[in-house]
Amino acid sequence: MENDYVTLEEAEARLAQVRPLLENARRIKREIECIAAGYGYDTVLINEDKERIAPLVTKFAETLDDLEASGCYVKDLDIGLIDFLSSFEGRDIFLCWKLGEAHICHWHEIDEGFASRQEILDMDQIFLEIDFETPMVENEN
Repeated sequence: MENDYVTLEEAEARLAQVRPLLENARRIKREIECIAAGYGYDTVLINEDKERIAPLVTKFAETLDDLEASGCYVKDLDIGLIDFLSSFEGRDIFLCWKLGEAHICHWHEIDEGFASRQEILDMDQIFLEIDFETPMVENEN
């Protein structure tokens, strides 16, 4: 998915496909974690659990591949955070969306993360603010 730039509208349209994939990836991850919870991280799972966990790991990898193919970057599965590569004022940015949000309402620089995300402003509002003129008070002198 090299340089797969999307507009805000394209990213929004992809959410219908991305949302269920992200929810599924989170569910599978939790299931794998539950199975592995009784083992140390440096311990290989015993044979009975390999049979339970192997198809889950395969499905998890496939789901992550599907998410990537949809044009998003998975940033944090635990909170359901994804980014879409976009461009703004000639520079690369990420459109940032978190599971549970109705729309993509935030963005951040590509070298920054969730903590630095900023609200996407309505372009009409920006133009209204620019075009607004403060009335001049005539000098009575």
